[in-house]
Amino acid sequence: MTTTAQVPLRILTVCTANLCRSPVAAELLARHLRARGYQVAMASAGTHGGESEVHAHTVRAASDLEIDLIGHASRLVTSQLVATDGADLVITMTRQHLRHVIGLAPDAWPRTFTLKELARRSVDLPFGLADFAAWRAAAADGRRAADLMSASPLDDLDDPYGGPIGDHRTMVAEVDILCRQIAQFVPAAPEASPNT
Repeated sequence: MTTTAQVPLRILTVCTANLCRSPVAAELLARHLRARGYQVAMASAGTHGGESEVHAHTVRAASDLEIDLIGHASRLVTSQLVATDGADLVITMTRQHLRHVIGLAPDAWPRTFTLKELARRSVDLPFGLADFAAWRAAAADGRRAADLMSASPLDDLDDPYGGPIGDHRTMVAEVDILCRQIAQFVPAAPEASPNT
């Protein structure tokens, strides 16, 4: 008896330079979704990324949660990355990043959210959703692009770049809380089924 392998979720996180928020979000969301039984192919990029290393303060702050960001090189988000690396979900750190992603790939709107928005919307979703696709569709239900046109602390995660280590630790802690909340409300991953 063999089993059918679970297809990994492909999730892309996006911030400005891909040096602080999005690499942390990718690692933490992957951790919390794996704890729910998912296989995850996480990736991150920036609206202005370009092969730089993660900010040293972010590396230190992330290491407090046993996340190793040494060796990460930033990269620029493109429509191709949105289509492949973000095929199941795209999570941005601000509304501005979300608008940038949708400008590159308008068809990504139903699967693109800010991190804070998705955490907030997840709490109100009905229990018993069949699977990840049903959960994502329910999270997107009733959204209007017009509501995301201006910056808002409701949806924008502060960028610690250039700030002291304390700002980076605050960001990492907030991202951890938001990613944990999202994963908590995602339906548990389906078990690999026997293949007869």
